[in-house]
Amino acid sequence: MGAEFGNEGYSGQGQEQTRSWLRRIERREWWLWATAVIITLLLTAGILSFLPLFLAANDRSEYMFTLRRAMWGLLGIVLLFDLYTVYQQVQIHRMRRRLFEREELFRLISDNAADMIAVVDMDGNRIYNSQSYGRALGYDENELKSSSAFEQIHPEDRELVREAAHEARRTGIGRTLEYRIRHKNGSWLVLESTASVIRTPAGQPQKLVIVNRDISDRKKAAESLRRSESGFRSMVEDAPYGIFRCRGDGQLLSANPAFQRMLGYEDAQELLRTNLVAEIFSSASEFQKLKSLLTDQQEFKDVAVELRRKDGAQITVRCSGRSVKNHEGAPSFDVFAEDVTEKRILERQLQMAGKMEAIGRLSGGVAHDFNNLLGVIIGYSQLFKRKLEPGSPLLEHALEIEKAGQRAAALTRQLLAFSRQQVLTPAVLNLNDLVSDMVKMLPRLIGEDITVSTSLAQDLGTVKADQGQIEQVIMNLAVNARDAMPEGGKLRIETANRVLDQTYTRHHPGARPGQYVMLGVIDSGMGIDGETLAHIFEPFFTTKEVGKGTGLGLATVYGVVKQSEGYISVDSEPGQGASFQIFLPRVDEEAASPMPARERDGEVGRGSETILLVEDSGPLRKLTQSFLESHGFSVLVAQNGEEAIQVAGGHSGKIHLLLTDVVMPGINGRVLANRLLAKQRDMKVLFISGYTDSFVAVHGVLERGMTLLNKPFTEEELVQKVREVLDRTNDEDAERYLPIASERRARGEQ
Repeated sequence: MGAEFGNEGYSGQGQEQTRSWLRRIERREWWLWATAVIITLLLTAGILSFLPLFLAANDRSEYMFTLRRAMWGLLGIVLLFDLYTVYQQVQIHRMRRRLFEREELFRLISDNAADMIAVVDMDGNRIYNSQSYGRALGYDENELKSSSAFEQIHPEDRELVREAAHEARRTGIGRTLEYRIRHKNGSWLVLESTASVIRTPAGQPQKLVIVNRDISDRKKAAESLRRSESGFRSMVEDAPYGIFRCRGDGQLLSANPAFQRMLGYEDAQELLRTNLVAEIFSSASEFQKLKSLLTDQQEFKDVAVELRRKDGAQITVRCSGRSVKNHEGAPSFDVFAEDVTEKRILERQLQMAGKMEAIGRLSGGVAHDFNNLLGVIIGYSQLFKRKLEPGSPLLEHALEIEKAGQRAAALTRQLLAFSRQQVLTPAVLNLNDLVSDMVKMLPRLIGEDITVSTSLAQDLGTVKADQGQIEQVIMNLAVNARDAMPEGGKLRIETANRVLDQTYTRHHPGARPGQYVMLGVIDSGMGIDGETLAHIFEPFFTTKEVGKGTGLGLATVYGVVKQSEGYISVDSEPGQGASFQIFLPRVDEEAASPMPARERDGEVGRGSETILLVEDSGPLRKLTQSFLESHGFSVLVAQNGEEAIQVAGGHSGKIHLLLTDVVMPGINGRVLANRLLAKQRDMKVLFISGYTDSFVAVHGVLERGMTLLNKPFTEEELVQKVREVLDRTNDEDAERYLPIASERRARGEQ
């Protein structure tokens, strides 16, 4: 503020000039005093010159006596005046010295002070400026004198300074303000200005004493601190992890929004009023565990604890923390918390996926050869039974061999279902129709002591899934419910339309938002505890006694649902029964009407067509040939793709059906079909395979127009499927495979 007033500055040589000025005044005063003394002495001498005349005179008159006395009195007055003059000069000299010393002290203080001090009159004329002005602004004595202080003020701050000066002149009260002033090097300094009013004895404002302080560094430090605090606050408040500080007794001192959201509190103050031990931690022992780590080691990292949300839900949190002390020395704890509930669920799902993949690789690797062997065992056991007399004691042995083979085949299919390697033939289904048909046969499966009821939505949407697999899911869940109700109970199957939103999927990892059809299976059994729920879909995990369960029932359900792009959830508590909910994606298509069985004249399954059989397993090839020939078919045989092409080329007649294995050395079954279809467009194709292969199915879903017979198969299944393919009247197979053959030739595949 003082920078506005006046243009005169105080010289850097002010002290020496003041001393010189005082010395000139002293010399002048001493000359005046000496002149006064000389004049007084001359007067005294003049008076004394009359003294001999008065002394020599003999006149004793009263007049002379009075004259003498007057002369002596005048002489005494002159002498007293001389003495007073000397005394006065000495006192003036002493006072001047005191003033000079004080002036020196004032100048030492003002010129060496960091603050810039100025004295101006009420018109704004500068009376005094300290040397700190020059030092602060970078100007020397002459530059400071010739510069305009007001022009050095930042243009945006000039009006503020002017108003403050006018207010001080008007009211006589100075106020503190901040403004910017330009340094000689062009940079801007921030000054804090404080003004005080000097008043006359009558109380009128006379002068202003202005003290300016350079607060540029302080402002920079404050701004840096503000930015640092703002950045730190932003980092804490916007952090994705929960951060809180608490006392040793569990009382929260502070918490960031992430921790607040993690625990489900809308009001931060409500959260701060809670106690970690009593209301947040699932058990006091877990808080004591953290407290012990902080007390003993001063810090800890990645310790998992269970916390309780406001709604009562349990969450798993991974914490890292350290012990700190406040300004009073009292200990407190700073803790970083990460909600790993979903991560733990995903880890378990990943472990399950790893197990599933391992089992899938195992089952896929052995299924082909194993199913070939099972096909031979089951097939020859059927032939063996057919050759035996009805009362033969060997008939029971042959029957047991066949049953064992069928059980082994079923186990293989379960492994493939769990590992999602089975082939699906999806169709648009109405689950109400499927459930209604299943309910009719369930009592025979689960027993009459279990009451089966349904609750089916009237406006139920349709789904696209493999009907056989969904039936298998319902059967497995029904059997699982039966085992949970050994003394009988209730089983309810329900359907409904459901929409899974973000809230649901956030609390149910693995689910995806969308429109679904829900299939629920609810029982009144003994329920499932939390430990079992965590492993319920794992393969070979069972709570049944040895020999009474393989542990693949629910694992198969899980695999089928996942391969159908659905989601399954379980809700159960001990003694409260169990509720399985299956969500299958809803489709906007009409369910297909069941095809009526075709009526045939004569014996079902017989024929006279020519079939090209391609199978690399010798025993199974021989058995399959015998099955077909026994039903009247003419069979051409090849053990691989190259031989099959030669056999087909050497056959002059028509080949009605290609019956080929998929996985063979050299040319696989699908490539073989493409090549033969290029020459015989009306030839039908039936694939046989022991496991899902990428050559047959894309993502486990059979493509339109393709027919697959899974190994192992019985004689009836083989002949029925062959007859079914041969009786098709359209050219769907050729239309399907010819484009594929052209595409493969374009890519150079053989």
